[in-house]
Amino acid sequence: MVAAVGTGGVVPGGGAAAPVVPVVVGSLSGDQLATATASGPPRCPWVTPNTDPCYAAFHDKEWGVPVHDDKKLFEMLTLSGALAEMAWPAILSKRDTFREVFMDFDPQLVAKLNEKKFLAPCSPASSLLSQHRLRIIIENARELLKIIDEFGSFDSYCWSFMSNKAMVGRYRHTREVPLRTAKADAISQDLMRRGFLGVGPTVIYAFMQAVGMANDHLVTCYRFEECCDMEAAAASKGYGDNCKPAAPVSDQEVSMLCGLVQCVPLEPSRTATVISIS
Repeated sequence: MVAAVGTGGVVPGGGAAAPVVPVVVGSLSGDQLATATASGPPRCPWVTPNTDPCYAAFHDKEWGVPVHDDKKLFEMLTLSGALAEMAWPAILSKRDTFREVFMDFDPQLVAKLNEKKFLAPCSPASSLLSQHRLRIIIENARELLKIIDEFGSFDSYCWSFMSNKAMVGRYRHTREVPLRTAKADAISQDLMRRGFLGVGPTVIYAFMQAVGMANDHLVTCYRFEECCDMEAAAASKGYGDNCKPAAPVSDQEVSMLCGLVQCVPLEPSRTATVISIS
């Protein structure tokens, strides 16, 4: 059977919870779940025979792939934030419109948008998100430019939290995949301190998964090893080290992070039943 689909609410830390996506449940094991698709190689279990093609393509081509381009990072941060109002399939179906409206996510251009014209009821942007969310994107573009001035690139800023190494989950079951992590909490807190809006820990972890800062493909999914190989290739170009399993967060690191953010543990039951490629 397939669990119901819904949208998440507000989570501790100010972020919007990622929407719930179909999760196959029943008698299948983790290994078997990954193969529960109509055809093709074994995938993560949230890609089912009924999955929207654009969502499946996102899983197969982008999710978990390391990104080091500032425009693409800004795009994924924006789309991850849009999860507050719609699910990934709906977002991806409007992706061309997002790119047109936000000028291929060039932060310099987005930061200069005339809000009055941009937010007019008849504007193309009005069909995408609420006015509140659209204002957030413009404001975040302005704050992102400040980060680029300070760090040289948004890429350098984002990956500095990871020591230029992707987190690799090596999970076998959907219930093991977290909705947020200590790293996501730290990035979220720092972005909010800098003036970013709508960047709670769950949104940030969705962003991290989308841009390959976290490889949360199940080990039974054919994309797991491919994304590891891509991380290794990025490392050879100077972006980071070879793809390695994510080590458990040390007590010292947790203590340090808890000094920056309010640590809110996930409820095991929720982690076991809610999972998305977000």
